[in-house]
Amino acid sequence: MSDPTCYTHTYNFFKKARSYRLTGSALTWMDEGEAGVKSLPYSDIKEVRLAYRPTRVQRNRYFAHIVPKSGKQIDITNTSFRGLGDFVEHNEAYSAFIRELHRRLVTMRTDATFHKGSSMLGYIGNMLLTIFIVAMVVLAFFLLTATGVVWIAVVKLAIIAFFVPTLYRFMKRSRPQDYDPRDIPDDALPA
Repeated sequence: MSDPTCYTHTYNFFKKARSYRLTGSALTWMDEGEAGVKSLPYSDIKEVRLAYRPTRVQRNRYFAHIVPKSGKQIDITNTSFRGLGDFVEHNEAYSAFIRELHRRLVTMRTDATFHKGSSMLGYIGNMLLTIFIVAMVVLAFFLLTATGVVWIAVVKLAIIAFFVPTLYRFMKRSRPQDYDPRDIPDDALPA
């Protein structure tokens, strides 16, 4: 098992690997190829939001959004970029690191809040977008079948059907919820 106080991931092609460390009083990080260590004291963490954010090529991507009282949000994900459309998952190390961060925030008695999923506004937006997409798919199916190109309609529906389980999982896991940091919801971290 890996050390739960250390975690490294590469966010995307444009960013180098970032290594995080949990010290006695702060979340610290260092970017590959850059000098110096940046630090965020646990007492300066305002919010932790755990979110499931799949993409077409990363169907099991999770985020921990660390929001400081001032400054830029820190996004930690369970995947690392390896190449174009190629990501590796670090589920065990990511989950252990995030659980340890929660434990330290509880131990330090910070006033951080803990949320799972999207914000309420984001969730409503995702619901409206999903309804719109479903309506457009139904309309496209009827238009394509009415013009006699049924095979295109069937192929498009098959492609969309492939992503329906991911969409369902996303909508279920993105429902806004507050949680106790001593009891992280099962679906907030990768299995």
